[in-house]
Amino acid sequence: PIPSPLPPMPAPHAAAATPLLRPPRAACAAPSSYALLATAALSSMMVALSPASHTGPLAASNIRSNIVPREDISHQPFQLPARIFNKVARLRGGDLEAEKNKGNALFQQGKYEQARDLYTRALNSASDKTSEVALAILRNRAAAHMRLGDYQKAVDDSTEVLKHVPDCNKALLRRAMAIEKLGDVKLFVTGYRDARKLIMDGEGATGTETLKEIMRIEEKMRAAFRKTLKTTEEICKNCYEDAAMRILHNNMNLIDRAEEDLNVACDEVCENNNANFSGEYAFKCIDLRMNIYKQKSNFECLHEDLTYMIESQPRNVSLRLLDCVALEASEQWKKLLKQARYLVYKYDNISLTYEQERQATGHLARATEFVKRIMAVNSSKDYYH
Repeated sequence: PIPSPLPPMPAPHAAAATPLLRPPRAACAAPSSYALLATAALSSMMVALSPASHTGPLAASNIRSNIVPREDISHQPFQLPARIFNKVARLRGGDLEAEKNKGNALFQQGKYEQARDLYTRALNSASDKTSEVALAILRNRAAAHMRLGDYQKAVDDSTEVLKHVPDCNKALLRRAMAIEKLGDVKLFVTGYRDARKLIMDGEGATGTETLKEIMRIEEKMRAAFRKTLKTTEEICKNCYEDAAMRILHNNMNLIDRAEEDLNVACDEVCENNNANFSGEYAFKCIDLRMNIYKQKSNFECLHEDLTYMIESQPRNVSLRLLDCVALEASEQWKKLLKQARYLVYKYDNISLTYEQERQATGHLARATEFVKRIMAVNSSKDYYH
């Protein structure tokens, strides 16, 4: 019910051309009875519903116990729509690229410490630390660490890059150089492998001058790496891989170094009383060294290696024919005569193709002729027999 008496409504202004739809501003200065009544009713309702003012079923403890908890979703990340998310990701990638360019500019100015700090801030704020831009920043920070002398940090950053991009030449280069600067023999195995991989990629990966530096580092770390190898076969495998890598470059300087690698393997085999080269890589080493001797026309050494090979494979016709070539080139006619007779007369029941038999017959004819000449000069039949 509306309380009575009601306050009188103000009369319309006499001079107004149109009636006022609301009272003048002065009449609204004090709250009306309607406002007072609404405030009082709201206060009474709040007091009535307050759990603190009740006992029994409406007590605060009972109300709390009867409330069914809602599912906690505070731990769930907020998911943006795909269209908006992709746009935000592109913006973040662009910002990261801009930060990288700023750091590169500082690096080129020689401000290595500032560049390193900028790279670090950019990486910390990157949403995807495995993106192409983030890995490029990490690689550049390794270069900044190198300039500042923080070689261990350079190794760590380069290693992180190589986990995601194993063939990154810049990361391989910086890790190998940092390991060489650290001088930690335990890391030389890693540095040696990095340097060897860069050498295999050639000048296109590093440049001519840098490749020379990498070859120097590889040479330094190779001896330390080979000390970690336990068996003769492991040493032969490493020497064979190194030599084959150098021969691929078709450079005489590298071929000379390949020959040195193979000499290490062959000497290791002979020292361990395994002159027959029975191991897989031991046999490959002697075979590859024979090819080097043949390319360099070092026929005397070629014959020595072929002797080892023939001892392990006496019925191998190809090896014996190659030995005939080496003996004829080095003018060892008596040995050539013996080897050619073995082939032509088919000792040990060996089988030859037509072409192989033709080659063996030619060697035998030339050897016989030269031996006869030597007999005539020396007047000695014993030499021929």
